[in-house]
Amino acid sequence: MCIRYRPRPQPEQDILLTLVNPWNKLPADWKVDLVTVDGAEVDRRCAADLEKMLRDCRAAGLDPLICSAYRSYEYQQRLYENKQARLRENGMSREAAALQAGREVAVPGTSEHQLGWTVDIVDVSYQILDDAQENTPAQKWLMANSWRYGFIHRYPTGKSDVTGIIYEPWHYRYVGRDAAREMYRKNLTLEEYLQQ
Repeated sequence: MCIRYRPRPQPEQDILLTLVNPWNKLPADWKVDLVTVDGAEVDRRCAADLEKMLRDCRAAGLDPLICSAYRSYEYQQRLYENKQARLRENGMSREAAALQAGREVAVPGTSEHQLGWTVDIVDVSYQILDDAQENTPAQKWLMANSWRYGFIHRYPTGKSDVTGIIYEPWHYRYVGRDAAREMYRKNLTLEEYLQQ
């Protein structure tokens, strides 16, 4: 089930639910108000909740690390092109490499990192972005608790057909506390939540 619609314009309080995915590009007039949290740039609107989430995770004896946050269009372009090049070096055709790269590294203009509300968080003891990340202590805590701080685990297992992105146990998106609570309790992706 691929959701390929553009959500209707939302009131200001619902701006946190802006859908950016392979079928919904970042709005052309998008603006971010960047601040630094733990050495990473994020939009000011999610900074306090992100700081609290990281502080509480550390208070539980864990060691989370933000490995990626806000990305400019240019930086996302470089990541996407580099992924395509690596896939082509492994024998993929240009078309297949572009398609596969878009499932693993968002096409520029369709990356949630460009919103400023998305962070990739890993456990300091295991900093590899692969499925085994889900088994790290910090990741287990984040998956169980991120919703309390307004963040959702954005690309859960078994939902790639809905999100258009592979399973990423390290990718968290800020949507605000009320929406995050409902998505967590109902096991919904942002796409599914917006379709209700």
